[in-house]
Amino acid sequence: MPKRQCQEALDKLFEYIDGELTDEELLRIGAHLRDCPPCEAEHRINERIRLLVSQAHGDKAPHQLRERVLSTIQMAREESR
Repeated sequence: MPKRQCQEALDKLFEYIDGELTDEELLRIGAHLRDCPPCEAEHRINERIRLLVSQAHGDKAPHQLRERVLSTIQMAREESR
């Protein structure tokens, strides 16, 4: 998979999981996840995180927590390049 597609999928993963993307984006990211095992593995991990947070604290994490988690994930990705 082109690195650009992986980056887009990973950058929008939480929005994908929460169904916050446009229909076109949902289809595009979903297709990429089906065709890219590393991104699908990341998707499964994040689905599990969302489930655990949901079970512990309700449906959604507080906005500030969500932003901190997304920022931390983005910094970790940038450091791993």
